[in-house]
Amino acid sequence: MKQMIFHTPYPLNREATAASGIRPVRMRDAFTQLGYEVTEITGYSAERRAAMRDVKRRIRAGERFEFVYSESSTMPTALTDPHRLPLHPRMDLSFLAFCKRRGVPTGVFYRDIYWNSDAYLESVNRLIAVGTCALYRSDLRRYRTAATRIFVPSLKMAEVMPHTDVAQCTALPPGSDPVETPAPHDPASMFYVGALGNYYRLHDAVRAFEALGPMPGAPGTPGSADAPFTLCTSAALWAAERGEYEPLMTSGATRVVHASGAELEPHYARSALGCLFMEPIAYREFAAPLKMYEYLAHGRPIVATEGSLAAQFVEENGVGWALPYSVDALEGLLTRLREYPAEYEAAAARAREVRLEHSWAARAAQAAAALGS
Repeated sequence: MKQMIFHTPYPLNREATAASGIRPVRMRDAFTQLGYEVTEITGYSAERRAAMRDVKRRIRAGERFEFVYSESSTMPTALTDPHRLPLHPRMDLSFLAFCKRRGVPTGVFYRDIYWNSDAYLESVNRLIAVGTCALYRSDLRRYRTAATRIFVPSLKMAEVMPHTDVAQCTALPPGSDPVETPAPHDPASMFYVGALGNYYRLHDAVRAFEALGPMPGAPGTPGSADAPFTLCTSAALWAAERGEYEPLMTSGATRVVHASGAELEPHYARSALGCLFMEPIAYREFAAPLKMYEYLAHGRPIVATEGSLAAQFVEENGVGWALPYSVDALEGLLTRLREYPAEYEAAAARAREVRLEHSWAARAAQAAAALGS
């Protein structure tokens, strides 16, 4: 059996509900699914240090590993222990460099560069931001020599990453495994799952659904399970944002739920469309959201905002619609889908076809191929 090393500078969390926690678990399992014997270097720094010593010993003794695959943290690598103190600032990158020197290709998935934006500087104490940004930049500089390949959600993100050679980068967006989901009753029903706030503003989506109203003849009462727009976010985020949204919810066409994991399945089942219809910001020009692939995995076409990387994917693959961010544009699409459901059915059939190319196993195979295995 071929061997590979799977590294994260933090413990794997199989109960994670955020994309940053879901992805490393799914990728680790996907390598096993592909037939690799996986040696893990994960956990907090003491656990990783012990595992690194063992793997170095095995490499020096002549044991062969096909490659190292690493998933970065949303924190600088040096700050991933619970106390957030950089007690071992060079340990992880030095290990990757050791493997590379010994002929083991090394790949690092770099998740995000939100720290390189004005919004980050505005949301974090200025003194803390100076320190963390210096550490983020240090990670990127060291990847240039410690990593064989840098995996990124999109090459558009690589183009704006500091201290990065785009030629060293390979796109490796999220994946999701197909889920068989019943056909929806209303082709103009939509599901959004994720955060709310400055990066995720869905006000015009709510306005469009409230203007459209429930599907004629639908049972139930306004705002009930038959409301065509289901907005799923955490209770804490809804408490922070409800003051902006509740005044817009005038016809009962929007309902808010709090769910995660298996609890999401009934909401996917009753919704026809996946929602990436959000107010445009520069970040979404290169972001590849996990939720897009989860919508696709359920065979749901996607509505995305024009100008985003998601919209480009949707248009290139024929798995939904890219719209200007306006109430009229979304209301017009929803009205058309109710009048001509065949248009919806064609997009849904295409989504079910395309999703097979974007499983986690497919992503692991792409990573292995990029690292020469």
